[in-house]
Amino acid sequence: LKKKEAACKEAAQKLKSFKVTKSKFVWDDSSYTTKPLLEISVKNETAFPISRAYFHGTLATPGRSIPWVSDTFNYEIAGGLEPGESASWNLAPNMFGEWSNAPKNRTDMVLTVEVTKLDGPNSATIWDADFSESDKDRLKSLKKMIAE
Repeated sequence: LKKKEAACKEAAQKLKSFKVTKSKFVWDDSSYTTKPLLEISVKNETAFPISRAYFHGTLATPGRSIPWVSDTFNYEIAGGLEPGESASWNLAPNMFGEWSNAPKNRTDMVLTVEVTKLDGPNSATIWDADFSESDKDRLKSLKKMIAE
């Protein structure tokens, strides 16, 4: 677990080269129903072509302690995103998921997006920074057992 934790920290640093340059949450009412929409722009400053990007998004209002939404999502990039390329996407998360719980009447919400994993050609993982809560709890428990 300690090795995995170290590898995840290293991956988190490398993932910063896949930059989220814009992130915005909006309610899309252009169809029959109003649904959540995540507007994301990215730039691939890695040395690898990217086929899928995984994210953790937090929708919060500055000055409030608890975010409206904190959830993961991913996007399979049609044709991939080569090194140096940029892209903008309008992603529609599951309208019955956490994003649908965001308030519809607020204009002060800020969407912060962090890249957590990248896949390259043939869906091979390039970097993965996911050190889960269960991993953290297990490592903490083991450290406590050793200390006793």
